[in-house]
Amino acid sequence: TGIHEVDVDTESLSGVDISSSHDDDDAGAQPETLKPSTDFQTSSLHLPAELYDPYPEYNSPRWKRKWKGTHVACLGPRGVDVNNNVDDMVVAHPILSSTPAPAPMFGSYRDTGLGAGHCFDRYSRNSPYGYEEDVVNNFTQRSAPSKVDWEKVDWGSLQEECFIRNQDRYEQRPNNPRTSVFHYPKHQDMDELNSTLIHQQKPSQEDKSYFDWQIGSSRQLRKRSAVLLRSYDTKEYTPDTLYHIRSMITELSLHSGGEYEVFLLVQIRDLEMPIPSDSLVYREALDRFVPREFHNITVFFNVPLLEAWYRKAGKHDPNNSQQVHMTQPLQLFSLIRPDFDLYWQFELDVRYTGHHYHHLEAVRRWAEKQPRRLQWERGSYFYMPFIHGTWAKFCKMVQNVTSGSGIWGALPTTGITAVGPEPPTQKPEDDDFEWGVGEQADMINVMPMVDPVKTHMMFRNWIENYPDGLDTPRWSAPVTPMIAMSKRLLRAMHHSQVSLGTQMMPEMLPESTALQHGMKAVAFPEPVYLDVDKPIEEIERIYNAQNNASVWNGGGPYAGLAKEITYWWSAGYKPEYSNVLYRRWLGLNERYYSARELTVNQQGDVTDHSRLCLPPILLHPIKGV
Repeated sequence: TGIHEVDVDTESLSGVDISSSHDDDDAGAQPETLKPSTDFQTSSLHLPAELYDPYPEYNSPRWKRKWKGTHVACLGPRGVDVNNNVDDMVVAHPILSSTPAPAPMFGSYRDTGLGAGHCFDRYSRNSPYGYEEDVVNNFTQRSAPSKVDWEKVDWGSLQEECFIRNQDRYEQRPNNPRTSVFHYPKHQDMDELNSTLIHQQKPSQEDKSYFDWQIGSSRQLRKRSAVLLRSYDTKEYTPDTLYHIRSMITELSLHSGGEYEVFLLVQIRDLEMPIPSDSLVYREALDRFVPREFHNITVFFNVPLLEAWYRKAGKHDPNNSQQVHMTQPLQLFSLIRPDFDLYWQFELDVRYTGHHYHHLEAVRRWAEKQPRRLQWERGSYFYMPFIHGTWAKFCKMVQNVTSGSGIWGALPTTGITAVGPEPPTQKPEDDDFEWGVGEQADMINVMPMVDPVKTHMMFRNWIENYPDGLDTPRWSAPVTPMIAMSKRLLRAMHHSQVSLGTQMMPEMLPESTALQHGMKAVAFPEPVYLDVDKPIEEIERIYNAQNNASVWNGGGPYAGLAKEITYWWSAGYKPEYSNVLYRRWLGLNERYYSARELTVNQQGDVTDHSRLCLPPILLHPIKGV
């Protein structure tokens, strides 16, 4: 192909501790040394191309010293092993140090292990998944991947076969059939409700947590993660959506040998359809609402199912249940599929211009390396490297400005018994930021999380069936299009919603449950771009204000900022820039670019616009593409 391969070994991705900062092997030109910008002009036409390989060196001596079992390559949609087939691999373009990628306003490539040394154009990113496969010459530096009859692909069978090939790498759980069909609650489910809780102090439980990995052996069995993509019955699966889903399955599941498994979680809004109890109707719903290639990864749910399980937990309105009760299907999924330990949820209008495995592994491993001390306080800030410096300097700043000792352990509330661990010391200052390092996080968000009582968030006091009422400890994130929750957290949420009927908005429920149970919760500093022509110092004051002059409070002169950001959502202020940038990347000839570009070129013409090459960027929401 004329393309050589670049290895980005996620086993050695940097994490950043409280005292030092490390650069990862794929850092390339470090954009955080530059002033934040949205001046995306890089074209891939003049850059070399490389096969992008972010996977560990499976089966190497180093890998075998840590992990049990053997990695076995898996079949892909072209009928051959994906790990050995160039057509099933993503191509990236190394960014020249003389023209580094623009620096994000928030978050970091350098200090998270994501790296900004490569960019991706629409061909290099999506051609393995059917993008313009009928075009004879798309002027890429690789041969066009072989065509696939996608309607004959069965992604569920491919993932199942991949797991079977690699099953000696994972913890086996007999007596738990691998089903992905929900059921209505039985008396036994209610009688055994307490057994669904996972206590860290009880490693003998059948469903062990992340923190019991190394019991009895220095070589570990790998824990698996589920990725659930939220959808609904009338969703239109555009070509762009198909490329997105195929890429997630191939990169997360098939190439890794089953470390991840991807599902489509679909709400049926027709209350007259007996889902999930009627198998015939279930099959008819698949044919009617879901592309054939995804039939065997689809999990249906509806409002009657949620009502049956969570009778005490608020009103299940068909018009807004998906928004108000967003975590409940995941809670049920953790019951029927306990073979996973971490559950990622993505809305289907999220896009990522980089490699999915590199992304999720960087997020997971970075979160694992963070200490518990001041986790809530650090997570309440927007990290801005241009203002705060390295992550280590930022952490020291948070420590200096935090009044008192910060939150330490669980914040108890009446009616809920914490399942998380007790702190190792009575006072946090006696812990040298060691507790929690190496511990998998129970909850990961890619946006800051704050005490909503100190904001004007409209739902901050929407609390139901907590005995302490408005005195209930709670925490909140602004948006949750991408979030990861451990099995232990989902089970704790399930238990309190069934037994007490506790309910908050989904932006508060996971964070608050983790807070009340003393679990590890991490806000990952995802690189986010903001396309506004304002002084950076002013933006920092707006986003990190500790008073009412903050974006957390909505409205006012700052509400429009939500429209010009790459990852956000705000009621009444639909983000525009994420869609604009994504459409530019797809070569759809948008006439609007960035605030800086508008002052230079009123016509909106961009050199080599047809091959825009972007660093890995998380985008939300992407609509109408």
